[in-house]
Amino acid sequence: MANRINSVFTLEDTPLAYAVGDKGLILGSRDGGSTWERKPVPVKENLYTVHFPGQGEIGYACGDKGTIVKTTDQGRTWQQLGSGMDIDLRAVKFPVNPKVGFIVGDSGTILRTVDSGQTWEKLPSPTVEKLMDLDFPADETTGYAVGLNSTILKTTTGGSMWFPQSSNIQNLLPGTQITAVHFPADDMVGFATTGSGFVIFTPDGGEIWHPLPLDMPLPALYSLDFRHDTLAGFAVGAQGTLIHTNDGGTNWERLNLGVSADLFTIRFFADGQIGIIGGDEKTLLQTQDGGSTWSKAEQP
Repeated sequence: MANRINSVFTLEDTPLAYAVGDKGLILGSRDGGSTWERKPVPVKENLYTVHFPGQGEIGYACGDKGTIVKTTDQGRTWQQLGSGMDIDLRAVKFPVNPKVGFIVGDSGTILRTVDSGQTWEKLPSPTVEKLMDLDFPADETTGYAVGLNSTILKTTTGGSMWFPQSSNIQNLLPGTQITAVHFPADDMVGFATTGSGFVIFTPDGGEIWHPLPLDMPLPALYSLDFRHDTLAGFAVGAQGTLIHTNDGGTNWERLNLGVSADLFTIRFFADGQIGIIGGDEKTLLQTQDGGSTWSKAEQP
């Protein structure tokens, strides 16, 4: 059986949620993450990210050995797409609609589709580092990708050109692994997690990135989610770590989840009350009170 939940996605104005993990695992929930059921998938590779553009019927997931799968019926059934490569693919995002999307992966790989995943074009990349995550906050033009060895890339041309921002990072050890990136409201104010236990922040589209004040030593952080209106946010990481801020990262508190598993993904619904965490040992947790308390979800 699969052992890790690597990514969770919530369809904001519905009670629907999806989770992907090792060995082709895809789970679906119809009640906000309280209970889950396994979906039939035509692949056995580890899957790392799941994404539903436009909160609609169509969704995508990607994973090891060039694996890309797609659903057109809200996650009930999935079909494999051809990526044309066998490199591990780490993150997929379709910024506006199901037609134009991007994938990043190992060896600096960046892919783009403009035909709903039928074909994928390999884009020029200024790095050979493993890319772990990407975000296109507002449109198909401006996006960010992050990865190993302090890699941060930005495009303002819809992916046709990417520029490194690593030299814009302040007060962070060289070689830091950047694990996830999230721009909650627009393409200027963004946050990223690091393998060294920091959250880094940019107020200006990546002209400067700097660590936010954390007055506690933390293990590796792997995922984060911020509200677009209040900039209240959460980040999760190794050893059951969950931290929370109410003020855009100026002040943080560590919350006790009562689990020791590594946590790889966190995602809230639009109301900010219901959220889901996924991680190692097939961990799936749900909150219904904005993150104050968490309980284990029912799984197949």
